[in-house]
Parts: sequence; C-alpha cells; structure tokens
Amino acid sequence: MTIHSIDSLWRHILELGIHYHVNPLIFACLYVAHHPLFWGTMAWMVARVRARLPIGFQVGCAVFFWTMPYAYVLLFGRGLPVWTYLAAGVLLLVGGFQAIREVKGKLSRASDSGI
Repeated sequence: MTIHSIDSLWRHILELGIHYHVNPLIFACLYVAHHPLFWGTMAWMVARVRARLPIGFQVGCAVFFWTMPYAYVLLFGRGLPVWTYLAAGVLLLVGGFQAIREVKGKLSRASDSGI
C-alpha cells in the first residue's frame, strides 16, 4: 500500500465519519482501550469466582467495556445503514460467546487443579 493510497483511505474514513456523525479517532481509541479493560475485568472476575465472592459489578463492567466502541457508533451515529447494526450485533454476540467460553475454560481448569 502506498502513501497515496493510505492518505486516500484515511480521507475516505474521515468523510464517512462526517457523513455519519462519528469521529473515527474516538472509535479507534475506544476500540483499542476496550481490550485491556475488558480482559482485566475478566481476570478480576475469575479471581472473585475462585474466592467465591459476588461478581455482579465485574459482569457489569465487562459488558460495558466490551460494548463501549460499538455503543459509541450506535448511540452517536446518524443515518447508519441497517447492515451496521447487524454487524455490530454479530460482533458483540460472537465476541461475547468466545469470552464466556474462555472464562468457563479457565474456571474449569482452575477447579480441576484444586485452586
């Protein structure tokens, strides 16, 4: 990819952001930030489960952190095409199921090892 094509792509992304009232830089920052925040919360939740402590707050934080970049687009975007809502829903569902499966696996391995 050349510098001209990267510049061209960036201009197109900015134009889409203006058209749909979503700042691509804010979305990118939220997307990058949500991964460590989500997985940190998941680790905190696993530790609390192992200690047999309530995890309601941690579940709420995990859901918030997982959805925040998509929620930004869906809440502040205007005139978004229908496929945007469908894509966001699919991303959230698939990612959520994968995260739940991974946490269940970690908890299962922890209980098998006697922790």
